[in-house]
Amino acid sequence: MLDAERYRGELVQLGLHKIAHQDETLLDHMFRACAILQDMKAGEHVCLAGLFHGVYGTEGLHNDNVESIPEERRVEVRAVVGTQVEQMIHTFSVMNYASLGKSFRNIMRPKGEPALKDRRTGEDIPMDRDEFEDLLRMKLGDVLAHMPQQVSHSHLNLPAEYAGFWQIAAEYLGPDAVDTWNTYTKGQLWIEPEQN
Repeated sequence: MLDAERYRGELVQLGLHKIAHQDETLLDHMFRACAILQDMKAGEHVCLAGLFHGVYGTEGLHNDNVESIPEERRVEVRAVVGTQVEQMIHTFSVMNYASLGKSFRNIMRPKGEPALKDRRTGEDIPMDRDEFEDLLRMKLGDVLAHMPQQVSHSHLNLPAEYAGFWQIAAEYLGPDAVDTWNTYTKGQLWIEPEQN
């Protein structure tokens, strides 16, 4: 299992403890996303990417500089997490959310392929089904990390707002994703687990 605390120093060095993210710091949000992915039994590379998922910003938040992510920043992150994980983080940052939905619909078909787009350029982001499923799982962890932590909050309740899509995604990703969904949505958006 990934020891997320091992990376706290690097995340602080990257300045993520100074960035507000709704009612908390981006650092706190990223640690929660990583813990959720671990609960989901995601691969270690997915958990590590989840821990760093906001380092470049996303379509939803902190996207001011995504048009020109400096190569030096990518090199710095790559040195900490490795090439494969950094590429996953970069893709997560630049992907167009509408193409995430289209890609998911595509891969639910027997021979369907992801059709992920770069929101900056409109170009295709090439990836296979397994890579897409890792990215989808990472995004599900991020969405669940947006669940309001307390009653008086200013969070957009992403799981409730887009429940239909994310419930289907959790079911597609399997029993561990369903169990995690049910745990983090606290029964409000219950998915009935399949009986064997």
